[in-house]
Amino acid sequence: MKRDRVTGIAVLFSMLLSTGVFATDWPNWRGPNYDGTTTGEGFDPAFAKGGTDIRWSADIGVGFTGVTVAEGKAYTAGWKNGDTTFYAFDTKTGKKAWSHSFPTKKYDNLNVGGPSGTAAVNEGKVYHMARDGQFFCYDAGSGDIVWKKNLAKAYGVEVPRWGFSGSPLILDDTLYLDIGKIIALDKATGKEQWVTKDYGPAYSTPALITLKGKDYLAVFPATGLYVIERDGGKQVAHQPWKTDYDVHAATPVVVGDKILMSSEYNNGCALMKFTGKGLEMLWDNRNLRQKMGTSVYYKGHFYGFNSTKLTCVNAETGKEMWDQRGLGHGNVIIAGDTLVVLSDRGEVLTAPASPNAFRPITKTQVIKGDKTIWTAPTLANNQLYVRGSRGKLVCIDVSK
Repeated sequence: MKRDRVTGIAVLFSMLLSTGVFATDWPNWRGPNYDGTTTGEGFDPAFAKGGTDIRWSADIGVGFTGVTVAEGKAYTAGWKNGDTTFYAFDTKTGKKAWSHSFPTKKYDNLNVGGPSGTAAVNEGKVYHMARDGQFFCYDAGSGDIVWKKNLAKAYGVEVPRWGFSGSPLILDDTLYLDIGKIIALDKATGKEQWVTKDYGPAYSTPALITLKGKDYLAVFPATGLYVIERDGGKQVAHQPWKTDYDVHAATPVVVGDKILMSSEYNNGCALMKFTGKGLEMLWDNRNLRQKMGTSVYYKGHFYGFNSTKLTCVNAETGKEMWDQRGLGHGNVIIAGDTLVVLSDRGEVLTAPASPNAFRPITKTQVIKGDKTIWTAPTLANNQLYVRGSRGKLVCIDVSK
């Protein structure tokens, strides 16, 4: 597949406009550009200085599924009493628009359990994968099931130890998923377009990388970083990467022809350059060890977590610029030029995205009594969505 665009971000932005999704929506994992950033237009970094304005909240059950926002609805999922429930809420009122429940295991191995993959919204449809590999395509308006598949059974892969945690990547008419095998499905019908060999347990989400007008996917299953052709799934490059427990949860972070991979469990991070034929390691160290979250890139620097320390790393050299303790296994996104950080105990902090220091503008406790909030926050249309692992979902006004 060839295009005149030099980066995947331009491709994605034009696709979002063509589907009617507003730029200030957050229609899929990692936001409108699949990179953890949004414009932040109308966002007030000091939103909590006069008190936190909670618009609405809901009890959705345990889990780690992020919040997706598109065209007036917020989507997420949780587990209660033997069932996973997928929800659609009205973004203004918090009223439930529709929901769908189906039986699943809890998958509470060293955590509270529940679903962890985040949905994608595209052209009036919503796509979501449960921890056991059940996959549903819903009509966004009615909640009716358009098509469904049990992916683990259909492709003969074992459900990994902690259940599937990846999210769909949708480009043009195709949906891509990493379930150990990388699969490409027709988004309208679920029909298989291609499938790769089994690369081992998978918890991560594919990322688009474009080089010289050709599209590839960067994927991060148990056996390391792979680059495969978007058209057909042919493997082009591989960088072995070993961690304890075979867990790579972070999405590869693509910056031009470079790919950041990061994981904890007795490893660290590395920046790879994709040449079109292979991968060259530019640097590797232990300055970013992302256990659950994914780093974000902004103006020559990566912002992410080195285990339990929020860290800024120079993208060219891999040098640590600063670190901030006390936030646990948190998550970070970027709104305009502002870091929006969520600690694993439910605190939200904002600070300028600067390599000089971490200087918080505001700090507020959003969820109390939950010590494993490992889900990245969502910022859409000047509302911030924070999801706790034990079932609390909160929507906050963060407008100027």
